[in-house]
Amino acid sequence: MARSAGGVLVGALAVVGLLLAATALIVALDVGLPALGLNAYGRNPLDFTLRGLSTAAACYVIGAALLVASTRWIRNRVGPQDARKVLPVGGVFAGVFVMLSIWMAALGYWTNIPILLFFIGGILAPIALGLWLPSGSHVDRVRS
Repeated sequence: MARSAGGVLVGALAVVGLLLAATALIVALDVGLPALGLNAYGRNPLDFTLRGLSTAAACYVIGAALLVASTRWIRNRVGPQDARKVLPVGGVFAGVFVMLSIWMAALGYWTNIPILLFFIGGILAPIALGLWLPSGSHVDRVRS
């Protein structure tokens, strides 16, 4: 029972981290793009832009840390996995990116394609970091 409760808690932390990171990416785009002048209504004031981007950065760091920690916890509990099991997930994300890019290009929204790449990369980076960082629990020890 304790193992399943820990897994549910870590899964909830992963979802919270994912939501925080996604929210931070959306806020960064919402505040950062008008600062570049890509807004029909003009630019935002500098203090508003800096406050928004610093809030987005703080939320992203917290969300990415939760996502990395929970991914590493799950990886360490389940044990090393074959990399071929993770490849379909990357293929799904690549397929979604290609499909959405074609759809956006057909509608004429060419500037949204790099934004989509930024968003997908920002979500996948903490997950990949949690999966491929070396862990101290798997170090081979010499037995005497």
